[in-house]
Amino acid sequence: MSNYLMVSCNFAYPIIEGVMLKPILLSIFILVMSNAQAQRKKDPIEKYLPTDNVNFRKDDNKRKNAPKFNYYRHIIKNKTTNILYGNSCALEATHKMGFEYVVQAPKTPGSTPEFKRLWNNFKVKTRLFFLRSPFWKFILKGKLKKCRIKSGDKVG
Repeated sequence: MSNYLMVSCNFAYPIIEGVMLKPILLSIFILVMSNAQAQRKKDPIEKYLPTDNVNFRKDDNKRKNAPKFNYYRHIIKNKTTNILYGNSCALEATHKMGFEYVVQAPKTPGSTPEFKRLWNNFKVKTRLFFLRSPFWKFILKGKLKKCRIKSGDKVG
């Protein structure tokens, strides 16, 4: 007995233990390709660009003019000691590190509960530890000291 089954149209289907292989392979190929889909395209950046053009020689709809989406994580504090709250230099220094201090009075309506505050601060500080440096607090303390001298909050 041969390993091929001859059909009247001169097609030869390979046989493996009495099963025709070509129809099985064709059905597997169709099943696999039915689930394969192209990825969706993301919205083009041009959709979010400004469209008002004041200067006719300059095109405003460029990638560099797209709005920047910065998300700063929050370290929630109960007191404003040593954070220079409201100082623009200190705010800029913390933004460069990727976070921002938020002051909330404890046990007031709408404030973050104690456990949630501690858990949030732990996550943010761990992130800073790995992304910035293990010494991020000392680096920030030095920058805040310079900001304090620069703004006149500290004399001497």
